[in-house]
Amino acid sequence: MSQNANQPPPPNSESHEATARKWLENMVAKSPAFESTEAWNCTQFDPVAIPGLRISSIAAGRVLCSFRVPTSLADGEGNWHSGAIATLMDDVCAAAIMSIVGVIKISVDFSISFFSHARINEEVEIEAGILDDQGRLTAVEAVVRIKETGRLVAIGRQWMSSLRSAHRSYL
Repeated sequence: MSQNANQPPPPNSESHEATARKWLENMVAKSPAFESTEAWNCTQFDPVAIPGLRISSIAAGRVLCSFRVPTSLADGEGNWHSGAIATLMDDVCAAAIMSIVGVIKISVDFSISFFSHARINEEVEIEAGILDDQGRLTAVEAVVRIKETGRLVAIGRQWMSSLRSAHRSYL
C-alpha cells in the first residue's frame, strides 16, 4: 500500500485529498445517530454503515480512519455485521482513490477475507491504500484491525473503475 517513491506526486493532489476528506465527512454527516432505529429508513445505504467514522489522515492514495462499532451494526451475537464491514471498506477504498483521481470510481471486483470478529463498542482502525493504478482501473486494499490490540479483522481487495476519461497514473 505504498506509493512509488520514484514518481512525482500527482498534480492537484492536495485538492483531491481535500475532496476525498469532504466526501467522507459528508457521508458521516448523513449518518443516522449511533443507536437510531431510523438507520434502516435511509434513502442511501452507505451512511448507515459509517456513523461516527473518524478520519485520521488522508494522503495521496491512502486513507486511515477509526470507527467504534455501534449496536445498530451488530448481528444477533454482538459482532460487527460483515455487510457493514464491506460497506465501510468500500467507502474508505473509494476515498483513497478519490485522493489521487478526484472522482469516485465504482467497484467491479471486491474480495474480502474475514479473520476475526469486532464486537459492539470495540474501536477498529481501517487503512486503505492504492495497490496499482492503470487509469480507468485501480486496485485498492483495505485492512481492518482492532485498534487496541492490532488483531486483524478483515482484508478487502478490490478493483474500481471509472467511466470518465483516463488520467495519468502517478503510482
